[in-house]
Amino acid sequence: MKAAVISFTKKGGKLNEKICRGLKARGMTVKGYAAGRYAAGTDLQAFHSLNDLMGQLFGAVDGIIVIGACGIAVRAIAPFLKSKGEDPAVVVAGEDGKFVISLLSGHMGGANELSRCVAALIGAAPVITTATDINHKFAVDEWAVRNNLVIVDISMVKKISGAVLNNEKVGFYCEYPVKGNLPPELTKDTKDIGICISSDMSLTPFLETLNLMPRNVVLGIGCKKGAAGAVLENMVKNTLRQFHLDERRVSRICSIDIKAEETGILELAEVLKAEYVTFTAEELKQVPGDFRGSEFVKKTVGVDNVCERSAVLGSGYGKERISKTAAHGVTLAAYETDYGVSFI
Repeated sequence: MKAAVISFTKKGGKLNEKICRGLKARGMTVKGYAAGRYAAGTDLQAFHSLNDLMGQLFGAVDGIIVIGACGIAVRAIAPFLKSKGEDPAVVVAGEDGKFVISLLSGHMGGANELSRCVAALIGAAPVITTATDINHKFAVDEWAVRNNLVIVDISMVKKISGAVLNNEKVGFYCEYPVKGNLPPELTKDTKDIGICISSDMSLTPFLETLNLMPRNVVLGIGCKKGAAGAVLENMVKNTLRQFHLDERRVSRICSIDIKAEETGILELAEVLKAEYVTFTAEELKQVPGDFRGSEFVKKTVGVDNVCERSAVLGSGYGKERISKTAAHGVTLAAYETDYGVSFI
C-alpha cells in the first residue's frame, strides 16, 4: 500500500512521524506532510494548500491518513470523490492519539483495515461504522478485495450486504477451489440472490447475481523501442477481447529487463492498474517450453522470445490463454495463474 499522512500542528506532526515510521516498518510506502512551518526540523514535507495537496494525492496513493478534525478531512476530500470502486482509503486520527476513524472506502479501499493498523501503532481505539462490521456479518466487498477479485457490478454489493443484514441466505457459486468453510451467511442451496466467482462475467446462476472475476491474468509484452502507450493499449485490449478475456483481470505485465523503463509499457501498466515485472535474458532463456522464437529478437535482446517466456515466468508457470500474438510492432502472450478463494 502507498499511503500519505497529513498533519496541521506541531503536536500532530510528532504523531505523523510516528505513524510514518510504523507503517514503513510494516512494508508500506509512506510520505508525511505537515502544514507550512511545522515541517521544519522534521522528516515531513511542507504543504501550503490542503486542497492542492489532496488533489495530488487522490488517484496517486491507496490510503490517506489525516491527523485532525473529521470536518477538515470531509471538506478536503469532497471535491475529489469519484466512486466506491475508485476512491482511496481515508482515515482520520485525533492529534491526541486516542481514536482512529475509518472515514471513506472502508471495505474496498481498505480504510477499515488501515484504521486498525494505525490504531495499533499509536495505542488508539479504531472507530469503524460499516454495518456489516458492527453487526459482525460477512462483508462481500472486503472479502473480494482480500481475494483479489474484480467486482463486475458494484451496485450489487449493496444488495448482497442488504440481504446479509436482513438475515437472508446468500447463494455461493465458485468455479475455483475454495479453502475453508463458508461463513454462515452463505449457502449453496438458494437460487434467489448470490455470489458467482467465474471467469465468465455473463454467468448468472442466481436471479440476482453479484459476479466476481479473479485478477489472475499475466501478460507478457515485447515491443519496439519507443512504442507509444496508445498503440500498446489498443493492441492489448483488442487481443484480450478477441480471446474473451476481461482486461480487468490483468494483474501483472511482464517483459525483459532492458524494457524496464519503456514508457509505453509503463503507461499500459498504469491504465490496467497492473504490476510491472521484468526478467533478465538469462532468466527467460531458462524457461522450458516450445516457443515461437525470432532470430532478430535473439540478436537484439539476447533471447528468442520475450512475450511468452516472460508470461510463463511471471505467472508461475500457469495456464496458457493466449499464445504469441503480434501486431503493430507489439507481441503479446497471456497466462493464467493458479487461483483459489479463501475464507480462512
